[in-house]
Parts: sequence; C-alpha cells; structure tokens
Amino acid sequence: MEILISAVGTTDPISNNRDAALLHIARTHRPEKIVLVYSEEMLIKQDLIEQAIFSIEDYHPDVTIESTILKNDEVYLFDKMFEVMGQIVEKYSGTDHQLILNLSSGTPQIISALFALNRIKDYNTQAIQVATPKRAANRPYVQLSSDEEKNLFAENKDNQKDYEDRTIKDEAEKFNQSLIKRHLRNLIASYDYLAAEELVTKKEYNNLLSKKKLSFLRATLNDFVKVFKTQAILKDIQDYPLTDVEKKALNYFLMIEVLKERGQVADVLIKSKSYVEFIIEEKIKKDYPDLIKYDGALPKLNEEYKDFEKILDFIDLEFKKAKGIENEEERIYSPQSTLNLLSYENILTFYQVSPDLLKSLKVITGLNSERNKVAHGLSEIDGKIVNSKKLNQTIDTLRFVLQDTFDIEDYYFGYYQKINDELLDLLRS
Repeated sequence: MEILISAVGTTDPISNNRDAALLHIARTHRPEKIVLVYSEEMLIKQDLIEQAIFSIEDYHPDVTIESTILKNDEVYLFDKMFEVMGQIVEKYSGTDHQLILNLSSGTPQIISALFALNRIKDYNTQAIQVATPKRAANRPYVQLSSDEEKNLFAENKDNQKDYEDRTIKDEAEKFNQSLIKRHLRNLIASYDYLAAEELVTKKEYNNLLSKKKLSFLRATLNDFVKVFKTQAILKDIQDYPLTDVEKKALNYFLMIEVLKERGQVADVLIKSKSYVEFIIEEKIKKDYPDLIKYDGALPKLNEEYKDFEKILDFIDLEFKKAKGIENEEERIYSPQSTLNLLSYENILTFYQVSPDLLKSLKVITGLNSERNKVAHGLSEIDGKIVNSKKLNQTIDTLRFVLQDTFDIEDYYFGYYQKINDELLDLLRS
C-alpha cells in the first residue's frame, strides 16, 4: 500500500490558482492512504483539506488524521520535529507499505526532519517535493471566507486532466551512499568484518561502487569472515611460497592479532596458548624427529626415542617442583601423559635451546592460570594482570615464537592493516 505522510502547511490545499504541495502529490501519485499531520494552528483547515482531496476526480483515498498534533511552539524546533515525525513515519512503515513523504508542506523544520528521515532511516520511502507555480516562495496563509474557499476550487487550474506535473522526487541515493561508505569505513577500521560484509552484500547497495571495486570489497570481506568463523586460511596466504604448516601458523597469528585489536581479550588468552603449543610441537617434530608419537590425535613421548628416559625424568622433576614435592623419589609423571605446552617447555629446557625462546614461552605460560580461569571457570578477566601492555607483549611473543621456529619474513606481517588501508581508500572514492 502506498501511504502519503504529509504535514499541512499554510498554502495547502490550493495556492495561486494551483494545487499546493499536499493536493498536488495526492493528485499525481494517488496513494491509497493519506496521513495528515496537523499543527495546532492548521487544525482550522481540516475540512478544507479533506474537501480538496476528495475533489480529485475518481480518487477516494483513506484519509487519516494523525493523532499527534504538533504544538505551535515546537514546529520550529528541528530536534523535536525529527523525533515526532520519526515516530509517525515509524508508525506507518511496514514491509508492505511504500511511504511517500511530502517535503514541501509545513515549517522548514518539519520538512528538514522528513528530508533527514528519508536519507538516514531504513524505511521503504520516497520523498517528494513540489515546485510552486511561481518557482518561488509562497505567501503566508490567510484564513479564507466561505466564498473565497469556493473560488479556490473553481479557479484551480490543476483540477483538469492535462494539468502540469510539478512533483520532484527527492533522490537520496548519493547522500545515502556517502553515509553507508562512512559506516563501512568505521566498521572496517574497527575490524568488524562480519558487520561490514552483512551490510555491503545487500542488493540495495549494488551501486555503491563500480562493479569491479564492489566485487573486490565483497570478496575480501567474505574471505576475512571465513577466517574468523571457521579458521580458514586467507586466500592470499594460500598463494605465499610457504609450507602448509607455515601458512597455517601465519594465518592463525594474524587472526589473534586482529582479536587483540578488537579488544577480545578472552579469545586472545585462550588462543595464544593453543597457538604456541602448536608452534612448539612443530619445532620439536622438526628439530627432534620421532621424539613425539601420536595416540590418535594426542601427542605423547615416544618410548623408543634415544633420550626418552632422560626427558621423562626431567619432566617428572619439573612437575614435582611445580607441586613443591621435588624430594619425592617415585616418578609421578606418567610416560603415557598427553604432552602440552608445559611439557614442551620442559623438553626445550632439557635440550637447552635459545634462552630468548624459553623466556618467550614463560610469557605465555605465565598467563596460563588466568587463561584457565577464563576458559574453564568462566571467570572475569583480571585487568591488573591482563592489561594492554601485557596483551601487546603477548602478541610480540607469539610473533617471536613463530619466526624463531619458521623462516617467515617480516613483510608477511601487518596483512590486515595493509588490506584495511586499501579498503578504506576504496570506500573514499
């Protein structure tokens, strides 16, 4: 259903022997329903307005008087009119309704409010302006006598079949696109790729950019969203001259870096341990082949490895020290235990690897207690322990561990910021 929402202005319904805006839109567009918004001052026109509307030949709309009457001392306040007219527009909006907003009747503040609503709000609307017959400002309203009212209809030159159509559709597209681009830039700058993708894939934004640029934007955002939804590897990383394990590790690091930028502290804590565990496991497999065996997917010490007993004794001792029972002679660390980050750290300590690497591992294991409280105890994160400085240190540590283990050059990093800059430039065009 087409619904015309119109304030009643001083020149409505007829001015200078021509339709004023309200009547002209009704005559030209013939909406099924007309919602009239009166101010206290304009209520005196109610009968005249309805008489004018029903004088249109073969046209019988449902005319509704909006229950909200605009106060005379508020029709000149934009903020108030934006609020009130917004509520009225919201009231009559619906999936099956096409709203027509009259941008030529009422005070400038009412018109500006409807103008803004048409551009900003996500309603199914079109806004119509009507040029005056003089193509200039109309005179103030002066109440007419009964005879003068009759003459209005008799002398109305628009009340004929071959009248001149003076309606002008308000094209909000360019302004809307500017707002959408600005909103998209804000979303991308804050790494909210899911919200940006959901917005840019809407059909109504098919003309937001050129076909080529829009395709690139949508494909890039879709690629990013897949990473954070499913841990998929970025398409660009898939083309890098790296091993599959290196691609996987780099992709995961970049993802954690973005999570830190988003302020998702819990995710950073939880994923950092799993990430370093993965990296160090790969390092041990590379530097000490056959030390690890797998029971299904579970990593365990290989009993047949040459240093098995020595490593087992070392891990057992470190395990006892952590529990404060280092004098216990009986071995309490089971050779069938599933290996984890702490046992990997023990293995690297046994082999006296780089002190810098061991120091880095301490940063991650030092967060283990807080990480476990968050992951398993659903506890609130202690901001004194995990602050922005600690998070930045964590990211630096993850990168160090990655580059210490794999030959990944510096230029592979900063990927999201680089692509973000490209997308932001694209959305400024």
